[in-house]
Amino acid sequence: MSSAPRVSIVVPVYNAERYLPACVSSILEQDYTNIEVLLVDDGSTDRSGAICDEFAASDERVVVLHRENGGIAAAQNTGLDAATGELVTFCDNDDLMSPRMIGRLVHILVEGDADMSCCRWYNVGASAAAQLRASHADDEAGRVIVFERPGMYYQRVFSLVLRRLTGKELYYFSEANWGKLYRRSLFDGIRFPEDRYAQDVAVAMDLYGRMRAVASCDDRLYYWLQRADSVSHSLRSTKYYHDIVRAHGRCFDLALADGILPARAYFGLQAIRTEARSIGTRADQEMYEADRRYVADRIAALTTWQRVQCVALHWLRLLEVKVYNRTVHRRA
Repeated sequence: MSSAPRVSIVVPVYNAERYLPACVSSILEQDYTNIEVLLVDDGSTDRSGAICDEFAASDERVVVLHRENGGIAAAQNTGLDAATGELVTFCDNDDLMSPRMIGRLVHILVEGDADMSCCRWYNVGASAAAQLRASHADDEAGRVIVFERPGMYYQRVFSLVLRRLTGKELYYFSEANWGKLYRRSLFDGIRFPEDRYAQDVAVAMDLYGRMRAVASCDDRLYYWLQRADSVSHSLRSTKYYHDIVRAHGRCFDLALADGILPARAYFGLQAIRTEARSIGTRADQEMYEADRRYVADRIAALTTWQRVQCVALHWLRLLEVKVYNRTVHRRA
């Protein structure tokens, strides 16, 4: 890999005219300039498509891909198919990047001879994001670790309390595609499942199973905006929970086959309990019954000691999620 590899930044865009200009500007303001910005307009009905075209007209690094609406996974796949960089990352159309983010992630990936690099992030209300970003633009670089077997850490290091107590914070990363930089070759033969929720979870263990090493830094370089009108705040359907259960089920199977305790996947499978409360039609009932059997079959494959560990981590994480939902997730 050259000293300045090209980075493809995929931004799925859908009806984000209020936030998109700040998002794209934060990407184009990167200290690291060898980038291509793939704005995938997923059939927007507001001015988002026009805003994308305006950016392309003013900066040759911007490529706009207009497509019919197909959802975030389809938009991500369109971006991946068009990407030409040796490295690839993703950004949600309402979030912001620190101007140091791409350069920092490239540096630690190359120096660590890693397959993926990742950073920390801010959970921030939309009204405070720009000011917070500006105040941290010149922060000094933080600590870096490089570790192998990322699939194991993905499954086991997800409790905030435990990772703080054991000093494992930098071993933690979620399945979210933002805040990470990947070797594009990791996606050879892998695409996000379309027309499904939790598309990032569905391919998580496929990707992490291909990685030899991950470089992780404690720099907070990504600004994840919390909005009351976002998809994550919207009403959940039975299919929503069905997709979550099946995505975590795939991770569960891959982890167990690799000798990894599927603790995070076990936590995700517990969405079956909320799925039961979402039933509104006969079709929903049938979907739930199939998912209930699916979950039971997987839990039955655990040894007693594996189940004890999974249950303990489940309840600890559940408490943490409740605290999060009462604090950070309510920001606007």
